[in-house]
Formats: sequence, C-alpha cells, structure tokens
Amino acid sequence: MLNNTSIIKNTRPVLDGFTSYLQVLFCLIIASFLASAPSSVYEVATGNPLFFKVDIGEPVAFTSENVLISTLITLFVFYLSSSIQVGISQFCLDIYNGKGINFTTTFNSFNTIKPLVVTLILTVVIMVGFILLIIPGVVLALMYSQVYYILAENPNIGILETFKKSEKLMKGKKLQLFVFSLRFMFYAFLGIFTLFIWWIWLIPRYSVAFAGFYEELKKDFNN
Repeated sequence: MLNNTSIIKNTRPVLDGFTSYLQVLFCLIIASFLASAPSSVYEVATGNPLFFKVDIGEPVAFTSENVLISTLITLFVFYLSSSIQVGISQFCLDIYNGKGINFTTTFNSFNTIKPLVVTLILTVVIMVGFILLIIPGVVLALMYSQVYYILAENPNIGILETFKKSEKLMKGKKLQLFVFSLRFMFYAFLGIFTLFIWWIWLIPRYSVAFAGFYEELKKDFNN
C-alpha cells in the first residue's frame, strides 16, 4: 500500500495545469450545489427550515403536513445527494486512472435507489456509533468510507456486500485514512488564510487523491 504522500503525488500527472484544477473544482462545486438545492429551495419558498419551525417563546412544533413534506423532501435530498456522491466518486476515479475530466459522469447513478439505501444505512450506523461513543463512530465512518467508490465501480453489487467489501478493504488501513483526512482538514484550514485561493489547488487534488486511496486499497487487497 502506497503511503499518503505518494498517493497525492500520483495526482500530479492527471491534474496537469491550472485549467484542469479549475475544471475539477467547478464540477465538484456544481455537483455539491445540485445535491443541496432542493432543501434550500424549500426553505426560501416557505421561509421555514426544512424540519422545524421555531417561534420565539413557543415550543418547537410543526403540523403533520410539514412532517410529511419534510420527510418527502428529505428522502429526495438524500436520493439526489447520494446519487451525485456516487457520481463524484466515479468522476474522481476516472481522473486518477487517467481517463480525463467528464462532468456527465456525476449523473450516471440516477437509475437506481442503491445510493439512497446505502446512504441511509451508513447514516444510521455512524449515528449509532457516535451515540455510543465518539471513537466507535469515527471507526465505523472509516470502516465504511469506501462504499461510494465500490458502488460507483460495481453498480450491480448488493447493498450489504458493498459494506462488507469496504470493511475488508479498510482492514488495517483505517489509521492511514484517518491521518490522510486530518492532513486534508489541516490544509483546508490553512487555506482560509489565503482567502480560499489555495482551495483551487487543494480541493481537486485531494478529491482525486481520496479516489486514489481506494485504488491503492484494491491493489493491496488483491496482492
């Protein structure tokens, strides 16, 4: 298994030049915007938060109609965001493997509800882990961190098999990914002091590098 520095270095040939960084960053921003758009539109249109309506001096409450609408919109947001997340995973995998930048890849997973089901299960599992203690939540998040890449690469794989495969791939590699993630968050924090200009390099580079981490996990597992 390559170390984190080597994985990041592998992104240099496939992200060649300032234009490619801008293209990847633009694609990631648009995809993220589309994933969160429905809930934002609802809140702007109604003037109320998606889940709760809070009146000062009154208990938090909402009508059954709001519960139904909120639930439906929440499921749609989860479906949209999870499908796009799988698409982003494929998008970054393609770049790391030298297949070029193709924005339409981010919309290739809307023909199935598997991303939605995977996201719901993943959310519940991680929430339970954090409720028990913070450390189990972090461990579970790391253990199942590869589910979107697995689903992107194997659309026909079973949902439970997706989690099992991620668990197998991440055996003995959770600490490395944890350090990798901390490294990214530290650099992202430093990027604030550059007025976010450094993020133009940072976000594309690390997004592709995380996909590269998955590719190196596969190589190490198969060997």
